[in-house]
Amino acid sequence: MNKLKEALKNNTPSYGAWIQIPHPAIAEIIAHNSNGKLDWICIDMEHGSIDIETMTNIIRAIEKYGIVPVVRVPKNDYIWIHRVLDAGARGLIVPMVNSAEEAERAVSEALYPPMGNRSFGYCRANNFGADFDEYVQSANDEIAVIIQIEHIDAISNLPWIFTKKGIDGTFLGPYDLSGSLGVPGEFYNDRYKKCLKHYVKCSNENNVPMGVHVVRSTKEQIDLFVNHGYKMIAIGTDAVFLEEKCKSTFEGI
Repeated sequence: MNKLKEALKNNTPSYGAWIQIPHPAIAEIIAHNSNGKLDWICIDMEHGSIDIETMTNIIRAIEKYGIVPVVRVPKNDYIWIHRVLDAGARGLIVPMVNSAEEAERAVSEALYPPMGNRSFGYCRANNFGADFDEYVQSANDEIAVIIQIEHIDAISNLPWIFTKKGIDGTFLGPYDLSGSLGVPGEFYNDRYKKCLKHYVKCSNENNVPMGVHVVRSTKEQIDLFVNHGYKMIAIGTDAVFLEEKCKSTFEGI
């Protein structure tokens, strides 16, 4: 069972990390030093400079540690969704989903017929055809589909977005959401806090697990989000880990 999808299904917290630097060694270092605390690692194809080949090699590195490889695709596009799944991603984060129709499109392209429109083909995910039948039969149950809620339009459309089947969870985009309100980064602004309250309320009413990225994380911040009901917690980024360790090391010289 996909550990991330299982955690979302059971409404229990799962923890991940975030990769933007295009090298599989980054995933190996993070996974090896996570002391078994990570359930998943997200490869960010929307921001950063990771290409499809490097992404595939990073997936290989993540799999070696029994961690679920998740990919944030650049956009809600069937070509990107199909390609990252074919490469072996077991979870998708689809950015900027602002309507029920866009949510339905994301889910549909992630699932094989008759549940969706994902195309069939020999690929790395099915061991280049050797496990084709087994993979096709299990993929719809194994792939975790996460949509990002990061615009005022998405907040307004949440009641309709949540009517669509196949959404395993949502992932909040605080900076883009605050930017769409005209107050980028102002997380204590009343308009932003009102949107956040609506997001939490709708998610709980529809039993859709919430996710959030704690970029500069502390244990207190992580515990705070867990206590507020967030179930999919992304901790830091590779660049932030490197930056913070460099600063703390060189400050002592």
